Amino acid sequence: MAITHLKTSEFDQAVNAGEDLVVVDFFATWCGPCKMLSPVVERMAETYKDVHFYKVDIDEEPELAERFRVMSVPTLIYLKKGQVLDKSIGVVSPAEMENTINKLK
Repeated sequence: MAITHLKTSEFDQAVNAGEDLVVVDFFATWCGPCKMLSPVVERMAETYKDVHFYKVDIDEEPELAERFRVMSVPTLIYLKKGQVLDKSIGVVSPAEMENTINKLK
């Protein structure tokens, strides 16, 4: 499943739709750790078809970064019905990400 890059104008509709868990990867193109995390997020998107995965470039969408208090990247925010359930900052292992997803689904 392809990971959709969200703009501020479409963010609320995307993350508030339905009962499914949503994972948003806040990243920057210049960020080395973000490049390390990206394949992990892509692998999770392939594994968890019932979870919606999105990416937000903080340089293109600073309003969203500010809204979710993203101070460093990468930051993963886990939401359900628009409510933040969990947040991780920095590179996480596939096992850590799986544990968080399974806990929150």
